[in-house]
Amino acid sequence: MNMEMYEARNSIYCYEGTNVLINNFNIRDNKKLQEVERKIVLAKLFELRKNKQIGNFDKAHLVNIHKFLFEDIYPFAGKFRTENIAKGYFSFAEWEYIESELDNLLKKLKDKNLLKDENFDDFVNDICYFMSELNVLHPFREGNGRTIREFIRELAYVNGYLLDFSDVSADDILQASVKSVVDDSDLKQILRLCLKKMEK
Repeated sequence: MNMEMYEARNSIYCYEGTNVLINNFNIRDNKKLQEVERKIVLAKLFELRKNKQIGNFDKAHLVNIHKFLFEDIYPFAGKFRTENIAKGYFSFAEWEYIESELDNLLKKLKDKNLLKDENFDDFVNDICYFMSELNVLHPFREGNGRTIREFIRELAYVNGYLLDFSDVSADDILQASVKSVVDDSDLKQILRLCLKKMEK
């Protein structure tokens, strides 16, 4: 099974009779769409990192990241999905509960004072937890991984860390994220490798 593709029968987000997401370029070929998407999102991520656009780590913050990254490509950018999706044998959170569960999760983050003043081990454990839980929610129809990684990168940044995934393959991150639902050891190891304390 192709782990890159979400399963959703007769998806309202796809062109009728296909698994190609409706997009602003009206591209009907998945391979071509992924190429265009990758180039645009890479440029947007670079812009975010250059401008240090940090939000309040609330629901609007996550939504704004997704909207900024994908608004040139998809009409659903910045909007929570309204259908259930799965990848491989794993079903993500049911769409009806996304907003309430996201509110609960981000309240936990606020209650922990955005992880301020934690030692390195605790910080790794906590960002791994929030990254895993956001992945289970998978609030958007497409682009969850990149949106979540940017959200966590910004969280690391305000805590004095640079989080750079460039030395880890996208497949390793994907597999670690999938596995983190039952065992987060691989994801923690990746985060340990990718986190660097910034010089003051």
